[in-house]
Amino acid sequence: MHIPLDRERMYRCLDQLLRAHAPSGTESEVNHLVLDQMRGVGDKVWQDAADNIIIQMRGRSADAPIAVTAHKDEISMVVKRVEQDGRLRVRNVGGLHAWAIGEIPVEIMGREGLVPGVLSIGSKHVSTESPAGLLKDGKGLSWEMMWVETKLSVEQLQKAGIRAGTKVVIARHFKAPWPMGEYLCGYNLDCRGGLAALLETAYQLKAEPPAQDVYLIASSEEEIGAHGATYALGQVPSHTAIALDVVPVAEEYQTRNCAEPVLGCQDSSGIYHQGINQQLERLAGELGFGVQTAVLTSYGSDSTLAKSRGATARAALIGYPGDNTHGYEICHLEALYNSARLLLAYLYHPLA
Repeated sequence: MHIPLDRERMYRCLDQLLRAHAPSGTESEVNHLVLDQMRGVGDKVWQDAADNIIIQMRGRSADAPIAVTAHKDEISMVVKRVEQDGRLRVRNVGGLHAWAIGEIPVEIMGREGLVPGVLSIGSKHVSTESPAGLLKDGKGLSWEMMWVETKLSVEQLQKAGIRAGTKVVIARHFKAPWPMGEYLCGYNLDCRGGLAALLETAYQLKAEPPAQDVYLIASSEEEIGAHGATYALGQVPSHTAIALDVVPVAEEYQTRNCAEPVLGCQDSSGIYHQGINQQLERLAGELGFGVQTAVLTSYGSDSTLAKSRGATARAALIGYPGDNTHGYEICHLEALYNSARLLLAYLYHPLA
């Protein structure tokens, strides 16, 4: 089976997406990139009330449309309070762990633009009277112990529009992808890798229509509970939702960081469709690669979370394996490519 994909275009798109800021609910940078890429590609492209971007690709049949989701948002921080010394106390938005990123440059999304800061724990030449001293004695790092150092006054922060509720993200120069042989490393490969694959799929479906209508959804607010996908999947006329997302590499799941995509069988939110998985495995064999299967515990995708709320009837997951998920992630480039190829093959040859 021959499934054409422009590998270089997909990787260029991924590079742009990785550098963009899109904390849950503040996703305009990625919105602009997606809309620019999809202008003239989709038969219909629109942004819905939940900030999802939906790309409709008409197929050879209008029966039983298929929806595919890849989320736009990233795990991040939010200002909880501004202290009198100009320090910002922050908490996580989504599954960002203080111990996974530690001290790092950040950008605060002020009203007029980005303001630099440093996520901090303080000096290390200290005793247990100071936060870092407790860490030296073995205490776990928590958000309550950390702050964003700005070196600005409260008045300056107010003028910049920084207050409780302002989003804080890892600094853009730290988001640049880091190549490592056959692997690509970086923050937010979850789910920008899936989003790049989704957009490349749209280009290919423009050249050759799918078997049936397809709705490609760049979903919002996945990291805080798949709110965007749940809304979108409840609006479009599809019964099947396929999520494109990173899948954790872990010994407990027997998943490997290799070129083989991962098919979800079950996660914390529900069961994935066995018949779709069987068809995906058959198609992967025809494409010349294998698949991995996984039962995931601390995990939920757009498709199973939406299914659990009655927004779709059937859920599937095509995952690309990643080390260090929700941290500095490492993904096999060929797995990203094969995940896109497998998705495209399924859209041409779906389960009857």
